[in-house]
Formats: sequence, structure tokens, C-alpha cells
Amino acid sequence: MTKPVKLIGFILILCMVLALSAGCSSGQVTSPAQKPEEVKDVTPANPDETEDMGHDEYTPEKEISPKAWFTWADAFAPLRRPVEDVVGEEIKRITKVNFTQDNIIANNGVTGPERLSMFLATDTLPEIIYAQVSSSTDIINTLVNSGEVWELTPYLEKYTPNMLQRILPETWECWYRDGKVYGIPGDFESNTVFEPNMTDLAKEQIAKKPGPFLFVVRDDLLKQIYPETKTSEELAAALEANGKLTWEDMKTPMETPEDLLDFLRRVKELGVKTQGKDVIPLDMWTEGWWIAPFAEAYGFINAGAWGVTWSEEANSVYWAPSTPEYKEYLYWLHTAYKEKLIDQETFIMGDDHRNAKIYSGLYAVSHNWQDINSINNNIKANGDKFAYRLVKGMTKKINGDPQYLLMDPRGGNFLMISKSVPEDELIQMLKWIDFMYSYEGEELMAWGPESAGLWEIKDGVKTFKDPDLMQNAMYGAETEKDLTYYGLSGGPINFYELARFTYLHDNTRTVKAYHSVPPRVDNVYLAQYADFWNEMFPRKIKINQLPMFLGQVPDIAKLTSEEGLYGACKNEWAKAIVSGNDEEFEKHYQEGLKRLQDLGMEKAMADLTRLLNDFLSQN
Repeated sequence: MTKPVKLIGFILILCMVLALSAGCSSGQVTSPAQKPEEVKDVTPANPDETEDMGHDEYTPEKEISPKAWFTWADAFAPLRRPVEDVVGEEIKRITKVNFTQDNIIANNGVTGPERLSMFLATDTLPEIIYAQVSSSTDIINTLVNSGEVWELTPYLEKYTPNMLQRILPETWECWYRDGKVYGIPGDFESNTVFEPNMTDLAKEQIAKKPGPFLFVVRDDLLKQIYPETKTSEELAAALEANGKLTWEDMKTPMETPEDLLDFLRRVKELGVKTQGKDVIPLDMWTEGWWIAPFAEAYGFINAGAWGVTWSEEANSVYWAPSTPEYKEYLYWLHTAYKEKLIDQETFIMGDDHRNAKIYSGLYAVSHNWQDINSINNNIKANGDKFAYRLVKGMTKKINGDPQYLLMDPRGGNFLMISKSVPEDELIQMLKWIDFMYSYEGEELMAWGPESAGLWEIKDGVKTFKDPDLMQNAMYGAETEKDLTYYGLSGGPINFYELARFTYLHDNTRTVKAYHSVPPRVDNVYLAQYADFWNEMFPRKIKINQLPMFLGQVPDIAKLTSEEGLYGACKNEWAKAIVSGNDEEFEKHYQEGLKRLQDLGMEKAMADLTRLLNDFLSQN
């Protein structure tokens, strides 16, 4: 289902998370002993310094300009592109690979599998196949099984030292086909597990850190019911005075699901109107998506929806919707709906109808998986004096297992090279990609070459000469010639739109790796995502080896599909929430659970548990 453009940030994050349900390999998974021979550690002695990769390695005899098919993209028409692409020109000079936005091919009105059939039928498969993990596993398997892509195993140690250094062993294992490598995994969330050699500032400002689950509330209603809490205006004053927000600024009396229910009841009793319409206490979202944001606020890992996870504590597969705690969550929603605290149109309205409400401020409580800044700006333009602010989720700890953040080692995308590419060009392309995996390449993509004159060493630290460019790099503030203009990473378009291929989802060598960036006092909502959340509610980040076995248990993918969980959310469990009494709730809850059981839930989870335990016992 398609959500509005304003939710694009969430959709990008979701693509990564949904990968848990898509499967990894149709072949048998091999042990680490079968992975490519490891190379010596080439990490710089001082990770704050970039390594000199030696440009002679990256100077082939001829220039090539490969095409890349993005298997998931229906269309590729970015609104912005570099004007003076100093980065692209330097990469081309070093590697003699000319790759721009014009080299990217999309599906253009057909599905990925349909486009693949067309390519194979006409022998026109592009040189690069850039497949999305969450939606293109079948395409990956088809290309590998039919011999249409290069096996890369013999080339990695000699030509890709940076890839081998920076991609985890668990990641290579996850993508093996009979112990062989056919593609390059990439696009990981930057964190200290996947990239330990970050500067201290990068670890603080760039690395993904798990914090508490959050939602948003109208600050005027929060203040009216809890006078000790701060409105957005008061938070802005605290930010201006102290340079940052603290837990004391942000805390509210709401600590439990029952506390939130009580708040919603009190909002209803107020009988407040906005733009001449009654304020609705709770916004859930539409079309089955209600399952996610408040399941997260309730404390379920992966929002309780996106695929199975692994519990080290129980040595078993864990999936929130299969647990008794999840039934409690659904009953909480049932109680809220029965008391007319949830929007009574939740299960029948479309996105446009719901968006008109949230952009007018008609909900007292909503989720933060949307562009709250735009919503607040629209409310201000309407002449209203309130805004949405962040509130900690309903629980003090995560419900069920695991109590840590699991990272999918497969990454978000998988890059393969067509067998139609001659071997000498294959090697040239591998060196090109490997350069972008190097610290030197990352530094180049963040700052541009020295010859471009964009930066200088000031007080011992690399700094952009143009203050506006510095502001764009620190805060994303739009400038006439911003990062995008020069083809630098960290601006308003992503790596793919810049026509780069990189290891990490975020570049760890940007301004934030070398400069402490204080919160923007002119954007109080963004300042609310403060460091204290992660410090107060820490969770470890761990690698989840489960995805390497998903392909061996195909029924797992059904559980999170329209046939499975989303079918239950739109049908049986939606009926349970809107039911008139406990007896009807129980009836419809059991019907939804049976839907999942009929899809082989217990057996699939047991099979996965056995596979991973066998692997762990042998390794």
C-alpha cells in the first residue's frame, strides 16, 4: 500500500526493517569456515585519519560507463542533481568509471520480475543489478541460479580490501550461495557494530543508537491536564537558555498504558474544538498500518509487526503478535475504541481524510512516524497556538524479548555484476566500488577533493570555507549552493540519487564526525530528539543471524504479508478492536490468531529456532 510522500522518511526506514520477512537464500547456508579467505586488517592506526589507498591501483587503461538497474524503483526522476559534481568527477578521474544519475535504470511501469524477464529475453541485462533486500530476493536468486551474474569470490581478496575490512563476516555468510559470493551487500545503518572506526564525535552524532519509543501529543492539551509539563514554546525557551533539552524539560506523568488511557479520557472530557470540529483523543493511522506505531509505543520490538526476531535469553524465535502480551495491546486498543477515544473512522477512512485531520491538529495524540515539522507549520499557518511535541512511549521497558536492538546483517541492498561484463571491466568496477568503501572515498564524498577548494584545515579541523555550506552540512539548512550542488553526501538527496554506491547508510566522515553540532534553537521539535533519550534508556545493538535462515522457512514470509498479519489487522483484529463486548473481542481475536496458525506460525517459528540453534552449536 502506498503512504503519502510526507512519510518517505519512514518508508525508507521501513524498507530496512521489512527485510526480516523477505528471506535470504534459497540454497543451504554454509559455516564461517567456507567464507572467503580473510585479508589482513587494514584499519588505519588512527581511525581519525583517512588512509592513502594509492591512486595507481585505481587507474585502469580505459573509461567505462556502466548502467545500473534499481530492481525496486518504479521510476527514477530525482528532482535535484549536482550542478558542479566535484565528487563524481574525482571518482571518475581515480577509477575511470563514469557513473551519474543518467546511468540508473528503473522499472518504468512494470514490476521488477517483469522487467527482469524483459532483460533476459532481449539479452540486455544492465552491467549492475542493484537489488533491494526487502523486495527482490526472487530476482537475486533467479540471476544467481541462471548464471547471469559473476561469482565474485575469487576477486574479493585481491581487488576489494576495503569491502572485506568493512563488511562483517555475518553479512557475507548471510549471502552465500553454496559457499560462494555473487554480490556486494550494502546500505547499513551507521552504528558502532558495523563501523567501529568512527571518530568519537561520529559515534555521538551519526551512529544509530537505540532509544525509547516515542509518540507526539498536542502541547496545549498536555499543559491543560498536566500543568507541570512544558509546551513547545516553553521548550524553545529552555533550549535558548541552556543550549539543549533535558529529561527534566521533556518528562510527563504518563508512564504506563493506563496513564495514557487516563489522559485520553480527560481530553475527551474537555470537549475541545479546533477549526470548529471536535478534537479526537487518539489517531491510529489507516488501512492496517495502525498495527505499527502504537505497538512500538506500547513497547514491542520491531513495532510488533515486521518479521520474527531472535531471543538469546530463550534461545528461540520471538514474534510479538504470537504472544499473550500482544493480545493485551489489542485489548487496550479495544478499550480505547469502545470509549470513543480512538478515531471511530480509523478502519474505514483513507489517507487523505486522515491527513486532513492531523494537519489541522484534530488529534490530541498521534505517532511520530510522519513529518511533524510540516504538521506544526500547517497548524501555525491556520492561526492556532498549539503544536505537537514528543512524549516517551507507554512502557518503561520493552515487552517480551529481546531487550536489545537487533541489526539485520544483510543490509538494505545487494549489488551484482552482469556476466555480460568482460573480466577486465569487472575488476575495474570492483575497484571503483571498493574505493567508495574506503575511508579515503568516504572522506572525498563528504568534503570533495582538495583541488575543488571547498574546505580548509582550521584550528586543526577540516572545515568548509563557505559558512552557508557549513550550515547545510550541520543542519540541512537550504543554501543556494549546498552539498547537493557539489555532489557531496549529507545533503537533501541520498547516495543513490547522487549516483554513489556505499557501505553505510550514512557517511561517517561528514562534518558531524569532526565538529560538535549543537541543537538548532530555531527548530524546537527536532531538538527534542536529544541525546538524553539514548542515555536514559540504553539498549545494546546486536547482530541478528536469523535472516540467513529465512529462505529455508518460506512460511515465515507469509506471516507478515497481506495474507498473514496485515490480513488479520484489516479484518479479524480490526473487528476485535471495534467489537461491542469482551465475548466478541475474544471471538475475533482468536479468529485472527487462527489465521496466523493456519499459515504454519508455530511450525515455522520452531523450524527457524532449530536451524539457528544448530548453527550456533556448531560455530
